[in-house]
Amino acid sequence: MDEKDSFSPRLLGTTGALCQESVSESLRKRSAEVGNDFHQQDSNNHVSQLSDESNYFKSAQWSPDGTTILTSSADNTLRSFILPANLLEPAITPQTLLPYASHQLPEPSYATGIHGSFDLQNPSSTLFLASLRDLPIRLLSPFSPSIVASYPLVSLTTERYIAPNSLLFSLENPNHFFAGSESLVSTFDINRNGQEPFSRVPTTPSRRNRGGIRGEMGIKGIVSTLAISCEGLLAAGTFSRWIGLYDGHGRGGTTGIFHVKGSEGEGEDADTGNGITQVIWSSCGRYLCVVERESNGIGVWDVRGTGRRLSWLRERMAQTKQRLGVDILGSEIWAGGKDGMVRVWEGLGTAEGLISPTGQFHAHEDAISSTGLHPCGSVLATCSGQRYLSNFAHYTPDNSEDRKEDEVETESDDGVANSSTQSISGPHSHQFHASASTLDSSASSPIGRRADNSLRIWAW
Repeated sequence: MDEKDSFSPRLLGTTGALCQESVSESLRKRSAEVGNDFHQQDSNNHVSQLSDESNYFKSAQWSPDGTTILTSSADNTLRSFILPANLLEPAITPQTLLPYASHQLPEPSYATGIHGSFDLQNPSSTLFLASLRDLPIRLLSPFSPSIVASYPLVSLTTERYIAPNSLLFSLENPNHFFAGSESLVSTFDINRNGQEPFSRVPTTPSRRNRGGIRGEMGIKGIVSTLAISCEGLLAAGTFSRWIGLYDGHGRGGTTGIFHVKGSEGEGEDADTGNGITQVIWSSCGRYLCVVERESNGIGVWDVRGTGRRLSWLRERMAQTKQRLGVDILGSEIWAGGKDGMVRVWEGLGTAEGLISPTGQFHAHEDAISSTGLHPCGSVLATCSGQRYLSNFAHYTPDNSEDRKEDEVETESDDGVANSSTQSISGPHSHQFHASASTLDSSASSPIGRRADNSLRIWAW
């Protein structure tokens, strides 16, 4: 590799010690800020039962205008980080990122979604959704401490609230959003506060028409992820490893279904996976990338062409039940692993078979739960952390599925191996150099590992 092609990703900002604590410590701090007694909180609150957990970041999402990052943490708090205007200016040390607003939720959040027209210059558009267990879907805003609106999704048989596992605003109508749940995709109008969805589309065919015509193909399982292509094709992925495709911006019929089983001859590693956690379209709308939990790769499907899996992006390092989000920019796919590395695969759709990453760099000291690219493409946001128990007294990543949201989300992890490498190959045949001095200190955890619960912004 030519030395002239090297460059160094610069750490622009980090949350530092903001979340380097247990859930109970976070709640005590939060209660002190609002003047409440932490010990008098509702004993049924889910967080109080998990007070010894590490307060790790579950996810991070960019707003469409690139000004704000929405994060979800183990303490059931949604934080909105409005990035400083001078973030890209040269600085000796990274800036400290502080949340502009925090929304403490009474129950775990299964999914979040940011309004497709989110614009900081237009406060009425700065909206995002949160799906909560046993409660209606909430519409929130960084500029409002209270609930803006709520939308109940109630089971027609049990009359209990359904907590969607995926939320997505429509590209066709910014006031409509989709909610994916057990064998169901519902559509809501944000202007209809307190009302149920105006459309319910079961992903399974009716009993009398099963196995019949094209329009009655179906998939069964929890709809864990949703994504719309530039051509208006809605993709729905399930924990049962099925993909359903629906035309007309989600309002049309089923155009196809398929299972994500790997191709023969690609090896056992290319057929691993235990439930789809993310589907993401290429910018051209032809290729669909499928991300699964407990999988070391990403499947790339040629939806508009051959209709089969084109390639397998291997060496992702994501053998964990925790959701690890990825992102696409142009022909590049960026993904974080449980080893704290960010990896890049170039040439999306240009090659078949097994494909190794073309670059990587060391971003965190723990599992990277989200990797998101700024709309402009030159700035990257990463967040990290995983479940540690007993106030970090011993290294015990929780693999149990005894909690209700684990049965649905299975956000636990099976360990993390940190990398000491600070200089490795990067995209475009460049060389990444992540200086150890640019990485903020993380809370100590057992057997030499560090619990790194942080949000970081990078540029190159």
